Amino acid sequence: MEQNLYSQDEFELIDKSLFKIVGSKTEEAEKINNKPYSYWKSVFSRVLKSKTFLVSIILLVIIIIMASSIGIGKEPVPVDPPSFNIAPPSAEHIFGLGRFGEDLWLKMWIGTRTTLIFTFIVAAVQISIGIIIGSIWGYYRKLDIVFIETTRFLTLIPSLILWLIIIFLFGGISTLPIIIFAISLTSWITLASIIRVQILIIRNAEYNIASRVLGTPNHKIIKKNILPKILPIIIQTSTFAIPTAIGLDSLLAYYNFGFVTNTLDQASLGSILNELLLGSDWEVYPHLLIIPVVFVGGISLLFFLAGKVFADSLDPKTHR
Repeated sequence: MEQNLYSQDEFELIDKSLFKIVGSKTEEAEKINNKPYSYWKSVFSRVLKSKTFLVSIILLVIIIIMASSIGIGKEPVPVDPPSFNIAPPSAEHIFGLGRFGEDLWLKMWIGTRTTLIFTFIVAAVQISIGIIIGSIWGYYRKLDIVFIETTRFLTLIPSLILWLIIIFLFGGISTLPIIIFAISLTSWITLASIIRVQILIIRNAEYNIASRVLGTPNHKIIKKNILPKILPIIIQTSTFAIPTAIGLDSLLAYYNFGFVTNTLDQASLGSILNELLLGSDWEVYPHLLIIPVVFVGGISLLFFLAGKVFADSLDPKTHR
């Protein structure tokens, strides 16, 4: 194989004005030519690009605003109802009139407000307890047997029976604080079990071992290292908390153990559905059943869709 070899004299014949000595640029060599990365900026960027999330959030905001503003200081069933009772939707009454001659438009928003308050409280308690107990359960292995036996005992008793026992222990009065306390006894188990499993998987990861060697307190390791890692799974599981709480309102109302005991001056979506199903008026006037079902199913679906998209956006593997 032939090679072109140039002598020193031939190199000297090259016109040096064609070249420029720039020297070394150490700082530029150390730089990474890439856009700066921010985790939360990337999360919100993905969320805001999702039409499903935007539509769900906009509709939820509208529902919350209307539920918070319509029917303030009014009763769902007026003291002096009109002389006629049930009437289909019309220009004067958008949702029609109910069994007692009440305006369903007003009653539905009053019931939605009550149910949303109940739902947010139950979901907040369930998620908070689930995260705290799940983190302790998964990280501190010595307490594993204690939590296993506790959850085993609580799951042996059907949830509905346990709730009814708690209500009867407090005199059979199903007020909002008592029902929230009863539901909170078991609602945390699913989320806590999922968090426990995830912590067991990453508890002995290299960065967690390094943190323990450096003397980082355990609570900081859980807060800074572990929870951010499993945050997408926590959010994904928590998306079911609000729809489940809405379903619990309907379930307890069906068994006459809801926190709304007098449907004439109080209302929730569960009590409205239960009130309608006790009679057969909805067979003649379908709007009596269709409207509450749309409210319950629609609100549950919107919360689920918004939470699912947000949970998917939290997964670092989907970024970039």
